[in-house]
Amino acid sequence: MDTFFDFEFTQEQLHVIDSLERSHCSTDHVISEGDEVINIPRTRKRRVILSDSEEDDCDLSPALSGHTPECEWYQPRGKQPRLIPFTEIPGLKPYSLRNQLANATPVDFYSLLVTDQLFENIAHQTNIFAQQSIDKGGIKNKSRLRLWTTTDKEEMKRFLGVIIWMGIVKLPKIVDYWSNDEMLGQSFAKKTMSRNRFEVLLRMLHFSNNEEVPKNDRLVKIRRLVEILNQTFSIHYTPDECLCVDESMIPFRGRIIFRQYNKSKRHKYGIKLFKLCTTPGYTTKVQVYGGKTLDSQDNTPTNVVLNLARNYFGKGHTMFVDNWYTSLDLAEKLVQHDTHLVGTLRKNRKNLPKDVMTGNLKPGEFMAKENKNGVTVMKWKDKRDVCLLSTKHSIGFTKKKNKRGVETIKPKIVIDYNKAKAAVDLSDQMSAYSSPLRKTLKWYKKLGIELLLNTAEVNARVLYESTTKKKISVVDFRRLLAKQLIEGSQENTGLTTPRPRRQKHELKKKEGAAVSTRKFCRDCYKSNVELHGRNVAKNKTKKVSWFCTICPGNPHLCRQCFDKCH
Repeated sequence: MDTFFDFEFTQEQLHVIDSLERSHCSTDHVISEGDEVINIPRTRKRRVILSDSEEDDCDLSPALSGHTPECEWYQPRGKQPRLIPFTEIPGLKPYSLRNQLANATPVDFYSLLVTDQLFENIAHQTNIFAQQSIDKGGIKNKSRLRLWTTTDKEEMKRFLGVIIWMGIVKLPKIVDYWSNDEMLGQSFAKKTMSRNRFEVLLRMLHFSNNEEVPKNDRLVKIRRLVEILNQTFSIHYTPDECLCVDESMIPFRGRIIFRQYNKSKRHKYGIKLFKLCTTPGYTTKVQVYGGKTLDSQDNTPTNVVLNLARNYFGKGHTMFVDNWYTSLDLAEKLVQHDTHLVGTLRKNRKNLPKDVMTGNLKPGEFMAKENKNGVTVMKWKDKRDVCLLSTKHSIGFTKKKNKRGVETIKPKIVIDYNKAKAAVDLSDQMSAYSSPLRKTLKWYKKLGIELLLNTAEVNARVLYESTTKKKISVVDFRRLLAKQLIEGSQENTGLTTPRPRRQKHELKKKEGAAVSTRKFCRDCYKSNVELHGRNVAKNKTKKVSWFCTICPGNPHLCRQCFDKCH
């Protein structure tokens, strides 16, 4: 607490006090004026408040993290580490599938990533959750859940196909897709499944068993689905040399403890995903951020990159990251696994060359240093300072034309970074076109639909274009995929045509019909034959001119027999 004084200071005392306050001394100071002693309180240091992402980061500057040994830096010599060269062929794998699927349809590529076994698993977990909800009780008499029947993988395909189609055809509410209004009504949904069945499936959709949920795992309701998709994503595609790690945001404003806020994203509130992508927008692995857990080390930037890229070590890949992940420690760890690192850099990272980080530059100028391991740190002045780190580049520059056709000179690091870093942006951009995401209070449904119908669909489209050498828009690919999922499931279940609408039986009579067109009532004649025999039945059975237009053969019936039959 600050100390206040009631007496006045002399000019000399004020001068000494002002000089001591500027020095930020750590102990209290004393000024003696004859027999009078004046205590001057120490100046408090300003507290550094870090953001959520910076708190997870262990690579802060020495001023904030304590004393650390400095690294020696030299003028760039172009001696970058020599790693194993990248020799793999990007695209669909195994290589034999490329010829087999050269003329395949979108649903064939989607089935490689979202397999029939996964559809069976989703249907099984949905049935379990529905039965648990019924056993729990408290269901209203008119609830659709009382009429619940078990689902299967074919019905689940139709269900997800309808959700994809709803992303293309946007209506305000789900019930509007089954509306009889001439402006809102859609025949496609009515032919696929009833509204009641769709709504109850959407309500019961589940990906894990609630009775087997461990208490210390926040993401258990979606973890198994993420693991299966990560496995199929990596098995069926060989990525390019350049890999990119970045985060994406799934919009969600519900109440979950790991909801994130990121002001730089289009959707500021939501669930954060760490994605490992390659050009042209293929996602090879996804990691869901579950907040600060007991094992907090898994959420540090260095460990996020190492966990995502673990399956691609020792193959000569180059990892491109932004300034939240880039550090000298990450670069050295990736080099040990024969993987390069290129990324933008924050000025407060540890062991960086101070003269480069603090130097003043004019537009077009640069400064660079290189350590004994061949790691290059560069600062280049464009419109503002751009700090970069690379284990693959030195200080080379190249010419490139901008959007206006003006030729500019840029560092090779910047050009390669801008090209590779667009992989995650392309994936997010293609997912946003005709997205089937809708508002829901259940976060795992939002996340599951995002992974199944956005991430997996974008990956299937990349496989389709790279294998068949055909270009197709995102909307057309979604439309064909939804149609083929629904038609394929109907063929497997025998539902090749929609169920006909039930017709109403009616008695009709021809206007001006002659007496000769009158015939015996069918049911009356049969009953009289059984009672009296065929010869007597003719005399006891009355003739009518009314007949039913719906029954086979259009039989003549009297009013009493018609009401009894129908």
